[in-house]
Amino acid sequence: MSHAIQHRTYHCSVSEHAILKDLNSFAYDPQERSGYHGDLTFHKEPVYKNYDEAMAAIEKFDKGWYSDHAVRYREGRKIFWLVKVEWHC
Repeated sequence: MSHAIQHRTYHCSVSEHAILKDLNSFAYDPQERSGYHGDLTFHKEPVYKNYDEAMAAIEKFDKGWYSDHAVRYREGRKIFWLVKVEWHC
């Protein structure tokens, strides 16, 4: 068994439910025999100025070991979710 960490980007129009459904589609945990464990905190505010600021915010929120977070950031006029996800694979 191994441990994986990934950062994924979604357009802001994608719902929290749809993001969790996507994470569940690939983040399979063989110990639990289930998909993503679902311990993801969505931070809707503030909207960060860019990807780098969003990544720094996630690193600050991260308490280690499956502390998954999603923040929003701007890229031009568009707003995206940046999601950090951890799972067994």
